[in-house]
Parts: sequence; structure tokens; C-alpha cells
Amino acid sequence: MTLSRKWNAEADTILTNGKIYTVSLTIEEIKKGKKDFPILENGAIAIKDGKIIAVTDMGEINSYKGKDTAIIDLKGQTVIPGLIDCHMHAFFTGINLMNIDLSNTTSLKDLQNLLKDRVSISKPGEWINGQCWNNSNWEDSTFPTRKDLDNLSKDNPVFFMRVCYHVAVVNSKALELAGITKDTKDPEGGVIGRDEFGEPNGLLYENAALGLVQSVIPPFTSDQLVDSISAIGEELSANGVTGVIDANLTMEQMRTYYKAYKMGKLKYRSRIMYYLDTAVGSCKEHLKRLDEAATITGFGDDMLKLNAVKITLDGTPSSKTACMRRPYKLDPTTCGFTTVTEEELKEMVVKAHSLGWQVGIHAVGDKTADVALAGFKAANKISSIKERRHYLIHHPWPSKDQLEIMKELNIGVTVQPTMLHLLNEAPVLYDDMAQNNIPCKTYFENGIVTGGSSDAPVVPFNPFLGMWAAVNRKDLNKDLWGAHERITPIEALIMWTKNSAFFSHEEHIRGSIDVGNLADIVVVDRDFIKGPKEDILNTKVKLTLLNGEVIYKDEI
Repeated sequence: MTLSRKWNAEADTILTNGKIYTVSLTIEEIKKGKKDFPILENGAIAIKDGKIIAVTDMGEINSYKGKDTAIIDLKGQTVIPGLIDCHMHAFFTGINLMNIDLSNTTSLKDLQNLLKDRVSISKPGEWINGQCWNNSNWEDSTFPTRKDLDNLSKDNPVFFMRVCYHVAVVNSKALELAGITKDTKDPEGGVIGRDEFGEPNGLLYENAALGLVQSVIPPFTSDQLVDSISAIGEELSANGVTGVIDANLTMEQMRTYYKAYKMGKLKYRSRIMYYLDTAVGSCKEHLKRLDEAATITGFGDDMLKLNAVKITLDGTPSSKTACMRRPYKLDPTTCGFTTVTEEELKEMVVKAHSLGWQVGIHAVGDKTADVALAGFKAANKISSIKERRHYLIHHPWPSKDQLEIMKELNIGVTVQPTMLHLLNEAPVLYDDMAQNNIPCKTYFENGIVTGGSSDAPVVPFNPFLGMWAAVNRKDLNKDLWGAHERITPIEALIMWTKNSAFFSHEEHIRGSIDVGNLADIVVVDRDFIKGPKEDILNTKVKLTLLNGEVIYKDEI
């Protein structure tokens, strides 16, 4: 078998003796249910000038060898396209490497001990930041408050972000510096938690409220931020991730990306999302920002490029800030809320679409998805949106009517199966919601382009953990949720490759091992497609190539 063109070229590099999963499919084929693609049992890949010039059986590769060609013998190991995380926060994940990791805490006491340790090495007045505490996994799932932090940190302001990144807990010093008192009104689109006396209790809900404190935290220096991009790049390549769509970025943060790129410290393809942040402006101000933006979707090159604008329309079930069609199971007094009204959302989507932007909307609650889809339908009345590829982020509970709209308008969805495994949200959900949460199979069966992602740092970005969760659908307690929504390992691979490339309009150059594509290639230590499904999460990366250059190497 050969997938090569007869190019008269001597390769810079040839990978030999590999089992190659090409994922050589078109998006239209995937929509129609096609999952089979060429698999070379003993194949080779020739690379020149950062692109693939041949994908072939071993017997036909010699014509691409030259006197200076580097040969890498893969010794029968498995080869896949470079993996793409189509929704994460790489910039912030890199920053978080400098903060306290609270993800492994199993109790309030654990969190307090980590705070105590950091205070002991911090200067008075220095901010202490941490992220990813998850009270749903604690012995007592009660939310922490400022009173739980104050005795340990009286002189150091504390800002601890919950795993969902829609809730934070801060201490009294942080509230003082932010000027938040009993008389402070809730900002539009956010909530300040209060005790029984109306005093702020240290909990902040949604970006508008989080921003009240974040705005007074001293920013990292430009050099520190560049170093964080470099650091997360090393982590990504070690996990086989060669590209991301990086959400929630300000203009300044995008400039930092460009600085890192020019300094040679950007080692992954980043498709950056311009954030219309409800914490820093009204709908009217967002519309003005769009009018003033000098660039639109697609501006950039193969390493760094503008993707969509991002709108966060609601929160999460655990914080009761996701907007639902029915009241919450544990609190029938609320259905949650959206951060802006439906009419405001329509204005933003129509404006972005008419200016040439792709739009990605964070929509967790099913009612929120109704609002988001109404925005897309409004834009479609201005001009067809099918080729713009607007999409929903998360959307874990699609209804039949919503699926029909998504299919009609070519609206895809980026999902995060690892959340099924780690967030432990089942107790706060109705049983039907818990069983149908993140329905990858339903999306595939309805021809909806479904991208694999993590939303890191909310959960780890390890793509093999994400694939394992999509295939096995088990939580931390090894309980199975929604067996009917399990997908195959092949479908999981498609999600993190060809489908993810769809969201940056690049499936013709990335997401598969095809002649002419960018030479982003990953070699792993096992055939996780054919092997035991439970073993997928144990997959380790042996080699990662970006533009045909080795950026991560373990012993093969």
C-alpha cells in the first residue's frame, strides 16, 4: 500500500518500521459515519521542509532516502497524528505551574495545609494564588469560605480558584484590597457570596465577581509570562499535543504569545481566542471592541494564528451557575443564569459574524445552549454561517431540537470527557443528566463535528486520559455513567486529531498523516486502538515531532 505522491525529493527525515494510524478522512466522511481509514502495519513516513512527502509501506520508502536523510527506526511502535486540544487554556495552565496546585486535595484540611506551607515561605503582603480545589471530591463537600483561610493568612491576600474556574474563595485581606464590603453590589453577570448577616463570605461566582479581586492582583512580568508559555510547551509535547486552541485571552496576553514566538519559545501551534469577557465590559463595550479590532479569524501563520472570539455565557452545575431548562436537583429555587441576556448575546454574535469572526460560546446548561443557538440563528439571517464554523464549548446535554439546529448550521462542539472522570458532578445532577453527560456517541451519530479537548487547567490535558474517559465513561469511584454513550478508541482518536483541526479550519493540513500535511507526528508505546480499552490511559509518548523536528524524545 502507498499513500505517497511520486515527488522527486530527498527527505530530511524518514520514520521507518511504524504502525501508522493515518486518520486519513475528510470531515464530510466523518459526519456521514465513516470511521475506517488506511492503517499501515509496517509503514514509513518521509518528511521534507516540515511537511510530509510520503506515507508508504517500507518497501517503497528507499526512493526518498538521500545521503543526508536522518533515519528514525520506530521498531514497530504506534504512530498517530500530532494531537490537538481544541479547547484549553494553555496560557493560564503555564502560569499555574507557578501557583499552588490544589487539585489533589481531598479535604479542607489538605487545602489549609498547602496554604500554611506557602505562607511560611512568602513575604508579608505577597499574594498567594492557587487553583483547582474541588470540594465535590472532599470528605465534606461544603464550600470553603474566608473564615477557613483567615487564621492561616492574615497578612497575605489569598485567591484560590475552584476546579471549574467559575468560583473562587478569597480571604479577608483579599476582600479588603479589592474594596469588597457588605455594601458592594453584585456586578452584572456575577455574584458575591455572603453569610447570614450579608457580609461577604469570601466566595465569588463567575468572571464579573472574580474580576473584582483579580484586578488588584499584581500581574506577572512579561518575561515570566513568556517563560510560562515555554514551560507549558514542554509539558504539551511530552503528552503528544502539538496544537491547541487557547481560549480567554486579552490583547496583552496575545501580544505575549507573539513575543514568545519571536523569541523561539513557542513550541506548539496555538490558535488563540479573543475573549469578550463579561468581567471587564458591558455588551455595548464588547461591540465596540469588535469594531475596533484590526484583525479577524485566520490572521497569523502555521504556528500562531487568531481563531474565534470566545463568549462565556454561563457557569457550571456544581456552582449552580449553569443555566438550565429545569430547576436544580439540590436547589429547586434556581435554574442558574446566563451572563448576558439573549438579545445582548445575539448582538455580539451578529456583530462578530458580520465582521468575519468565528464565534465559540461556552454553554454548559441546556437553556444556555438555547440562547447560544438563537444567537447563531440570528447571525445566519445576515449571511450563511455554515462555512464560518461557529461552535459550542461543552454543551453536555443536547436535546433533539438543538441537535437538528447544530446539524443544519454546521455548528460543532468541543467536549471534555476527562470531566466525566474527575469532576464528580453526578450527585448534583438528575439521574438522566448524569447518564447522558457529554454524549460523544450521540454527537457522532448525529453528524456533529465533536472535538476532543480538556479545558485545562480545569482538568489535566493528558489526551490519553481524555480518550480513556470517552471510551470507558468511568468516574473516580470506577462507577460507569451512560454506557450507551461510550465510543470506540478510533472515534476518540478522530476527536483529538481530524475533528479538532476542524475548529481552526485546518483539517486539510493537520489532524491526519497525509502527504502535504504539516509533519506533526507522535509515536507512542502501545497500540491503544487495538489494545485493552482500560489500558488507554497508560499510553506514554515516546517521540513528538512538530514541523518534522523532534521536540520531545523518550527512549524508543
